[in-house]
Amino acid sequence: MARPPRTPADDPPPALEEERLRAWVGEYGPALRRYFEKRADPADAEDMVQDVFLAMQVRGGPGGVENARGYLFQVARGVLAHRRYTYPSLGRALALHEVGAEELSPERILLGKEALEKLLSAVEGLPPRSREALLLHRFEEATYASVARRMGVTVSAVERLISRALRHVAETLENRP
Repeated sequence: MARPPRTPADDPPPALEEERLRAWVGEYGPALRRYFEKRADPADAEDMVQDVFLAMQVRGGPGGVENARGYLFQVARGVLAHRRYTYPSLGRALALHEVGAEELSPERILLGKEALEKLLSAVEGLPPRSREALLLHRFEEATYASVARRMGVTVSAVERLISRALRHVAETLENRP
């Protein structure tokens, strides 16, 4: 049986969420750092720890998370997988022929930054529930069933929320100059 949907009254005050998130950083930050140092370039470990806590902040804080350590390490696995996919050379310098010098031109960098700004703007323009479902599924790599449990809705509701969110983002990106 699904939990009833969360309401704003169910959410703890933002100050309490921020305090809890800071406590998590102090308690779990060193363990996450060691996790990343063993699996990636140690120089990137601190950035990846920050990515984990940024994901938590984007999600709206630690509210509703029952197993903090398990949840944070699940997010950490997603961060590591994303880094490995995006930067397959983790731990070694890229050779110039691997990068493609033309891809690093100032124009290409500017185009990439503009595309990222458009995408972020499109995601920010989503209704809160659609944005939450999309971020949980795509950024934190949570399954639809997991997203449904966290949000207190059915799996089919999550499917609809994510479908609408993706359609909105695609339409927004197509219509922007």
